[in-house]
Parts: sequence; C-alpha cells; structure tokens
Amino acid sequence: MSGQASGMAVVIGSTDVPLKMSDVTERIISGIMNDGVVDVIGLDESMFLVCSALNLSSEIARIYIDEIKFGYVDDPVLGKVPAIYAHVTQQESIHYERLVAEEEQAMDNISDQTISVGHEIPIEKLVTRSLMALARFDEIKLIAAGGSINEAISLSLKLTSGQLTKEPVAVKLIYLYSINMRNDPTKKISAISVYLKKGMFSEPVDFSRLLKNK
Repeated sequence: MSGQASGMAVVIGSTDVPLKMSDVTERIISGIMNDGVVDVIGLDESMFLVCSALNLSSEIARIYIDEIKFGYVDDPVLGKVPAIYAHVTQQESIHYERLVAEEEQAMDNISDQTISVGHEIPIEKLVTRSLMALARFDEIKLIAAGGSINEAISLSLKLTSGQLTKEPVAVKLIYLYSINMRNDPTKKISAISVYLKKGMFSEPVDFSRLLKNK
C-alpha cells in the first residue's frame, strides 16, 4: 500500500454534502487523469458521499483503492471530527473480494460477529453491542449502507481509539461495494464492511500532512 501523499488531493468537507456523487466522482477521475494517483479525503458528514464516489469511480473506470483508513481531523471550531482517507491509483494491488472471503472464512460465527449499523440505532447501543461481541470474539465486522456509512466509520473510530476496549483493537480491512436498495431492487447503493481485530495496533492517519497545501 502506498501511504504516500500524491501531488493532488480531493478534499470534501461537511459544506460539500449538497454535492452530487457524480460531482465528487468527476473530481476523482480528473485527478487520476492529471497525475495517475490522487488522495481523497472526506470529513465528517461528507464521508458517505466520498465512499459512494470512490465506489462509483472504481466501477466505471480503471481506478483502484490501494489504501483506505479512518481517523480524526482537528477542527478549530468543532474539535476532533471523523474523516476518511483513500489513496487511489490506476494499478490494482489489493484484491478486496479475496481478502474479504479469507476474513469471513476464518470467522467462527459470522452472524454473531456482525454488527449492523443504521440511523435508527443509538450510537451508545451500537458501541455496547460491539464491545459485547469483542468480548466473545477476536474479530468483528461492522456493516452499513447509504448514509449509515457515516455512523459505521464513527463507531469504528470509537472502538479503535483505545478509550473503551479492554484490549487494543484496530481496523484490519475496509471494503467498499454496492448492494441493491431494499425499496427498489433495480437501483444500487454504496455499502461498507469494516473488519476490526483485537490485539492489533494501527498508526493514526497524519491528516495535517495530507491537508497541508491542499
């Protein structure tokens, strides 16, 4: 995985939420056309929009995510806000479907190890469910679709911050994909699966470096 900031970054903040997914996708493709690689950052409420644009970009063009992480950005007004970072390139280096299959094959009881995240479930309840699952298993899976992707990322950050879990917990794998909408199976919506593993450590994303001069 890259871990290196490219010359161009697409940064989407909360004020950009009214943008269409196609608008953000266009920015990603433009960055790829210019530099061949691009850093994509989504802040706070825009994280779902960024995930959807990343997913669409990879579906319609020769564009691949070779690194994706969650973290916090220090905002002078709001304090720490959740954020997502992805490094996008034209060279496929990670076969996500294969990695997902390997992770789920290793899970003893995938239904009990899966936490479904939705708008209607209070974050406190989601945190408690996740902690109970982590007490039983070494690995759990968070799943969300649509706007609930924001909640799934926030939940992941709460569980990996080291403030709540008895043991260190880190993100092992993040997978973006599409699923059919419940109310209209002819349409698709972006979804995310986040695999959290006990006993793992991860370095925080250096957003200050990524955002410098962007």
